[in-house]
Amino acid sequence: MIKLKKMSWSNVFSYGENNYINFDSSPLTQIVGFNGHGKSSIALILEEVLYNKNSKNIKKADILNRNSKAKTYSIELEFEKDNSVYNIKTVRGATQTVVLLKDNTDISSHTATATFKAIEGLIGYDHKTFCQIVYQSSAASLEFLTATDTNRKKFLIDLLNLNKYVEIGEYFKEELKTLDKNLAVINTKINTTDSLIKKYSKEPQEQKALVEVLNYPKDLEEKNAVLLDRLRNLEKLNKRVIQNNKYKELLDSIIVELPGEKPKLLVNTLITEKAEHDKAVKDSSAFILKMNRLGSSCPTCLQKIDQTKINELVQEHNEICEAGLSKSKMLEEVISSFYKDVSEWERKERSKKQYEEYYNLYDPTMEKTTTDQKELEKEIAVNSIKIKDIEASIAAATKTNNEVLAHNARVVLIKEQLVDHNKELLELFESKKLLEDKISKIGVLTKTFSSTGLIAYKIECLVKDLEDLINRYLSTLSDGRFQLSFKINDSDKLNVVVTDNGKDIEMTALSSGERARVNAAALLGIRKLMQGISNTRINVLILDETIENLDLEGKEKLIEVLLQEPYLNTFIISHGFSHPLLEKIHVVKTKNISRIENG
Repeated sequence: MIKLKKMSWSNVFSYGENNYINFDSSPLTQIVGFNGHGKSSIALILEEVLYNKNSKNIKKADILNRNSKAKTYSIELEFEKDNSVYNIKTVRGATQTVVLLKDNTDISSHTATATFKAIEGLIGYDHKTFCQIVYQSSAASLEFLTATDTNRKKFLIDLLNLNKYVEIGEYFKEELKTLDKNLAVINTKINTTDSLIKKYSKEPQEQKALVEVLNYPKDLEEKNAVLLDRLRNLEKLNKRVIQNNKYKELLDSIIVELPGEKPKLLVNTLITEKAEHDKAVKDSSAFILKMNRLGSSCPTCLQKIDQTKINELVQEHNEICEAGLSKSKMLEEVISSFYKDVSEWERKERSKKQYEEYYNLYDPTMEKTTTDQKELEKEIAVNSIKIKDIEASIAAATKTNNEVLAHNARVVLIKEQLVDHNKELLELFESKKLLEDKISKIGVLTKTFSSTGLIAYKIECLVKDLEDLINRYLSTLSDGRFQLSFKINDSDKLNVVVTDNGKDIEMTALSSGERARVNAAALLGIRKLMQGISNTRINVLILDETIENLDLEGKEKLIEVLLQEPYLNTFIISHGFSHPLLEKIHVVKTKNISRIENG
């Protein structure tokens, strides 16, 4: 059992500072006030503090009272569960904080989102289910009772939390489609493979023998190539034969004298030595001439010259001249003799080289006579005919063998493919069997989770409970006059049948007051069923404008029923009805700021 105790808030929607409401002070409380003052906002504020969202999908930016100067809004809620007291406080401005206390111990998560998730776990309902159980308006239930049969069933699927079965059914339906496609693919492959097996089975299965192929006449072709080359160069070849014969004649006319070793002498040294002697002679002659031109005194220092010394020097240089001239002449004779020997050696060497040159030019293997062109052409023609005949034979044998090889290769390939296709066909049939078994099972699951399967069964079972619950309330509200029943027809549609004193009538035939009684009974029955399904009870029920169409007697009956509900604190939001004996909460609005006035 979850017991909502009290809630306080500031600057939320149209409200200002410091508003609060006690949820457990009275079994039945009226929230009264004019339209637009903020009565319905109380339920939205409760949704915000528990789920951080509201059923009208009002954006966070629009929750802060735009007519106040506040920068933040806050909501606090206290509730009990399993003998523990929980407190929630959320504050939102530029950012949002939320604190969750259990017996004054902070059990908040690291993030606001995680804390709200923890709160949802404590309440035991998601936001949608909570709204259906705690906050109900006449429009929602009336839509259920007067909706089309299909939409009514969808409403019950949402209400009874059967969407998981719908999702599972859709999953199996898509899986079945995929499996059917895969089966179609396998059947196509089976048909294709079977056709190929039948086709290849008609093909020849025996191999053929190869024929003998002659060797290519390479030697004959090479010989003819040589002859053709000879023919192309016949004129040059004949000229070479004539020239070669000429080289032979020249070679025979040359008398060879062996030159021996080439004379060796350091002639450059002798020439250098002779030049040195010639220079010494020249220098001494120049010195003697210079001395002979001197007078009795030195032209530089004007001192008197010693003639005896001059004579000695002249004598010395005369001796140098005589010795140099003698040695120079001797060296010149040696050098001249050397050059004569070299010249003779070179003559013999030239004779030798000339012989070697003609010897190298002469080809003793070359034929001595020229070739006749016609005889050569005749030989080439005979060889060409032989080559063509052999080539034609080789081509014919090769073509035959290629055809034989292609045939034999195809026979091998066909045999291999027949083996592969038969193996593949067995695998395909095995896969098909497995797939068909799976399709059969998935088909059963698809039907089980379809709208005519488990969902229909669940609805059929739960709708009887809902029918009983609604009729308990409806019997009191209508003094036993009306009964409501649900019928699922063959087309799987959920029909609503209202019985008036034993006679079935349409919902549209009821007056607005009668319809309001049926509607109120449906609201309470749905809430009771949802609490039973969830196995979690919550003490608060907010009825927003659900009694406006009831006549005075109907309103009294509804209040009587609500007061008899155990562990229930009901808040009736209205502006046209005020029961004198009920506790009141007044919502007033001054200068666009709403506030709660209790009592």
